[in-house]
Amino acid sequence: MSLESPSSLELMHLACGEPLFEAGASGTVWQLESGAVRLDRMDREGPRFVHLALPGDLLGLELLAAYPYAYTARAIVPSSARQRVLPGETQRRMALIEGLLQQQRRGEDVVKLRSGPAQDRLKHLLLTLTPEGTPWSGEGTCALPTIKDMAAIIDTAPETVSRIFANLKRTQILAGRQRQGASFSLSRLVQAEWPSGMTRSDGSLRLGVLSPT
Repeated sequence: MSLESPSSLELMHLACGEPLFEAGASGTVWQLESGAVRLDRMDREGPRFVHLALPGDLLGLELLAAYPYAYTARAIVPSSARQRVLPGETQRRMALIEGLLQQQRRGEDVVKLRSGPAQDRLKHLLLTLTPEGTPWSGEGTCALPTIKDMAAIIDTAPETVSRIFANLKRTQILAGRQRQGASFSLSRLVQAEWPSGMTRSDGSLRLGVLSPT
């Protein structure tokens, strides 16, 4: 974790796996500038995924109501967040409205990440993590969370995530995958059709645009 020292607002850089803040602590409101952060509720069994924060999202708004952080926020890819200073009542009220609209958007994402076939849930996660402005044609790239994080976010087993990636690579949708990143055909990923049972180790994709040879 590293902090820059700008004149007024702190910019925090987080490596993959580093926390921005912990549940129950007090601090400041943050705005995510890059990357992706998962928010977890801490249960007896351990962290339980609640939702995903993306660039532009505000984190820690519960502090404005004099509550401690409700969730633990942890980067799932290299990320940066800037301190959001809200000195007056008007700024705080506008931040709460912004946070309400943000929650509605992220609620839609959580539904797509947690319901339907596992391959569709992983597809939505990859598209969500793809930077805005990525050309439709050619290869898209995105920072890649760990297999364990992806499995927790889309509510499936790590082995299932690995099998889906194996199928994506076999059918040439996934051009390359490293420990912390992936490149893939954005247009083919968006248009791919997913037959039932493709998460089996011997499964295969049926593409809506190009068939693998």
